[in-house]
Order: sequence, then structure tokens, then C-alpha cells
Amino acid sequence: MKERRRRRSTRTHEALELLLEAVKERSDISSIAIVDGRGLVLAGTGSEHELMVLGNVAAPAASGAFDAHCEQLTEGTDVLSCPLALGEKKMYLAALGARVARMPEAARGVTRILKTG
Repeated sequence: MKERRRRRSTRTHEALELLLEAVKERSDISSIAIVDGRGLVLAGTGSEHELMVLGNVAAPAASGAFDAHCEQLTEGTDVLSCPLALGEKKMYLAALGARVARMPEAARGVTRILKTG
């Protein structure tokens, strides 16, 4: 398997930030974050306002329960959100923008980092 990472870290939070920055650079998005089941942003890159929006909409977007409040918060952009496979913990990889390049691969990378950290 070819190693594509140019920068890496053994510290969990820094590794997550590096991964999210790389995904943002290769995608047509303005922000991306890892959000827990309570809506707290654990790591992310983008404006503070957009990270707050992702905290509010990650779970509803992943489950298909988008309501009028979520629509209002994300007016003018698309939301991409997928659940992360972390046992009992509910967590999401979520982004605002038009397209995330290789979203499933990014989700697997986040899961791998969180499981080893």
C-alpha cells in the first residue's frame, strides 16, 4: 500500500488536525470537523462559525433527520456527514461545501487515529 501522508504525528489531536487539513485541501469544502454525539467539535478546520454549525448539524445530517433549523444554519451550502465506527461512541465526520474527496477513506483514517490514540 502506498503511503500518501506527507505529515504525521503520534499525538492524537495533532494527527486528527493534520488529516482534516489534508482533506480540506483536496476537497471543495470550507470546513470539516469531527463531532461527538452531543454536538461538540473535537477537532476541525474552518471558521469558528462554520465549526459551530457542523456541531449542530452533523448528527441530523448523518441520520437524515435534517429539520428547518438545520436548513437555516446551512443555507447556501451543502452538508456532508458520516458516522464513525467507534463502538458505543457516537461520532461524525462532517463538512460544509460541495464535495469531499474520498470521504469514506477520510472517515477510516479518523477512526484509525481515534482507536490508536
